[in-house]
Amino acid sequence: MGPVRGKRLEAHLLRLLGEPRSLDELHALLKPFYPSLSKASLFALLVRLRREGRVLYREERFLLSGEEEGQDA
Repeated sequence: MGPVRGKRLEAHLLRLLGEPRSLDELHALLKPFYPSLSKASLFALLVRLRREGRVLYREERFLLSGEEEGQDA
């Protein structure tokens, strides 16, 4: 995945995480826009964002961290 496409996917993903969503839900929502997106690569992106403190994982769902919600405006 190219750097521009990766950043676009990341921005789209962060937008969707305004409410808690499971990996399956996120994959289903993003797949029409990114046909070659696999669950494994989506999960890897979510793990990276979690390590950066931008995403939380609670009760089997991913959501924006409190810091990221303020920056989303």
